[in-house]
Amino acid sequence: MIVMKFGGTSVGEPEAIRRVAEIIRSRLSKTPCVVVSAVAKTTDELVSLSDAAAKASRDRANDLIEWILERHIKLIADLDLDGDTVLSQTLSQAAEDLTELRQRFEEAGKVEPMLMDLCLSTGEFLSSHILVSYLNSQGIEAVWADAREAIVTDSRFGSARPLFPESRRLANRLFEPILEEGKVPVMQGFVGADVRGRTTTFGRGGSDYSATFLGALLGASTVEIWTDVVGVLTADPSLVPEAKRIRRMTFEEASELAYFGARVLHPSTLRPAIERGIPVFVLNSMKPGVEGTEITPSLGEDACGEATVKSIAYKEGLTVLNITSTRMLMAYGFLSSIFRIFNQFETPVDLVATSEVSVSVTVDIREKIDQIVSALSEISEVEVQHGKAIVCCVGEDICRKAGMPAQMFGELEGIRITLISQGASRINISFVINESDLSEVVNRLHRKFFSEHIG
Repeated sequence: MIVMKFGGTSVGEPEAIRRVAEIIRSRLSKTPCVVVSAVAKTTDELVSLSDAAAKASRDRANDLIEWILERHIKLIADLDLDGDTVLSQTLSQAAEDLTELRQRFEEAGKVEPMLMDLCLSTGEFLSSHILVSYLNSQGIEAVWADAREAIVTDSRFGSARPLFPESRRLANRLFEPILEEGKVPVMQGFVGADVRGRTTTFGRGGSDYSATFLGALLGASTVEIWTDVVGVLTADPSLVPEAKRIRRMTFEEASELAYFGARVLHPSTLRPAIERGIPVFVLNSMKPGVEGTEITPSLGEDACGEATVKSIAYKEGLTVLNITSTRMLMAYGFLSSIFRIFNQFETPVDLVATSEVSVSVTVDIREKIDQIVSALSEISEVEVQHGKAIVCCVGEDICRKAGMPAQMFGELEGIRITLISQGASRINISFVINESDLSEVVNRLHRKFFSEHIG
């Protein structure tokens, strides 16, 4: 049994859905379970709807509801599914739900997380029903499987975490009868329900996580992530047009790239697959004949000859905090005092560098920077630098190769580097630069490591 996840662009147009149906047909012998994202841009519009309703902008909210529904109605018509009574009921249910949510947001006067999750889940509710209907119209027997009946989460609305033991029992009870009948279950990505049955979401990009988590629950042999790129690339093609496809990489490499900004995978995606040793394939639904990227626990002996640097990732919009205090000198407990403050304000730190009397850290969540700086100022002096970016070179055993830092930084003459992190991970060398230098830095490094290497 395999799990196949299709992203928003893969179900965003009639022709895209037709391709998806044929891809699923080609995998029927492997007993597929399908996970689907919302139609492209729908989630953004649902966020705008929530904001407008909370601000009592009723006309704007109503326009957004109409836009969302009309887009799906057109998609249904273009797929010749107008006569499907189940789809008609689905659209009516979505219209009622969104109208009721608009009223509840108005009454609350703010975007409450629980209501937001209900609102955002509408996108996957619609797209998954449309795909089920189209598959059946093409002779592929498919059944809608409600993610809220399979995946139990905690109650952190907007960033819920699934609970494995509780979910495994429910998922098997829901999916096994469908699979035994030889039908294809289609489930919403991104969505679950807490122990009280309230709709939750995993955060943006969470459909990938839904797929690998479902794969772990059901004991899948592989998970396929179908997107609009040909796999994981050696760099972001918007910065480096000549970026190449990576044929194979390890879980560690892919996880590091995802965390440090690679756009193909959500940072949490691989965790369930890692824990269960399930290979993950990143594939292009627009070019299903291309092999894509295989992500496995290890590469084995056949990885000989691979480039030492596998890919270059980056994160923009970072803030560097330089924290200085003579209290650090020959003292213990000072670092714990600093990180206790970040923990208090639920703000993760990316890179850390220390000296005898100072600590420098990078953060990519700005919402609580002022509060953090205020708290830190009670125990130290704090310098804040905005407009920074992390560049991250990832590759198996990159830190163990003699001379690697010299090769990297020798290419960056004239570039001001703020922080360097090496040794915390054997597969990652990271450093901080000004955002304005980002394109130049990534392109220089890509030319250095990939000008002759075919990924």
